[in-house]
Amino acid sequence: MDLILDTHVLLWLTTGDRKLSRKLIDKLADPDTRCFVSAVTAWEFSDLHFRGRLPGSVALPRVQERLGFDILDFPADLWKEAERLPSVHGDPVDRMLVAHARMLDMTLVTADKNMRRYPVQSLW
Repeated sequence: MDLILDTHVLLWLTTGDRKLSRKLIDKLADPDTRCFVSAVTAWEFSDLHFRGRLPGSVALPRVQERLGFDILDFPADLWKEAERLPSVHGDPVDRMLVAHARMLDMTLVTADKNMRRYPVQSLW
């Protein structure tokens, strides 16, 4: 299974937060599971780090090295998929991430109940 991680999930994996779901932890233990991070999530994570909202030890290159995920390029025409999404909520970064998951037929990993309301395969 190919998973695409939401920003908070990436942070929680980095810090070992107890908020991580048992379902996710079990799925990550499966050798057939591959994790990916969208370029939009990488940007959001790096921006949070730049603004001092993350601990100093969680710079994205270190996190990527430790967790071993690939960062996915953001397709130029992804806006078309995002534009077709229903109006669940107004966060454009979340809409782009959902669109990216849909376009690549990946499972979106998020604890965000609003994001799981979109027509996208999700895991939590």
